Amino acid sequence: MQQAAYDLSTFENREERPRLQVARGAKPKRKFDFSGLKIVATVAVIFSLAWGVLYSRAQITELTTQISAAESDLSDAKSEYDYLNLQLESKTDLASVETYAVTQLGLTKMDASQITYLTMENEDKIVKPESEVKTFFDNFSSGFMNVMEYLAP
Repeated sequence: MQQAAYDLSTFENREERPRLQVARGAKPKRKFDFSGLKIVATVAVIFSLAWGVLYSRAQITELTTQISAAESDLSDAKSEYDYLNLQLESKTDLASVETYAVTQLGLTKMDASQITYLTMENEDKIVKPESEVKTFFDNFSSGFMNVMEYLAP
């Protein structure tokens, strides 16, 4: 009995097909399949758009927190300003200034004996001096006229 592994009769009646011969110098051109690259590019674009949206949302949240903190600081500063302004008004009140002047500085109010009145016997006058420019031009014109009289026959 023959074993099928060594039975070569199955290959005897086979027709030979002509073999293709490939030129050794030229390699056959293969077309590149861009479908995988298209999928990768699409996923990259979608990922970058999603990242951009998330990043902008994070920036908006951060800026909103900074704005609320600045508004809180502004509110505190306004209330401190109002408080200090009220204290300033209370310290510069006329009654408190007068009390400070009397108690701390030892000042007293003026009485009638301290007032002195002056009376002028002559009438009050205001004398306006001539300007230097006017006097210069007057002197110059009189000197010029003297020179002209000397030169004229």
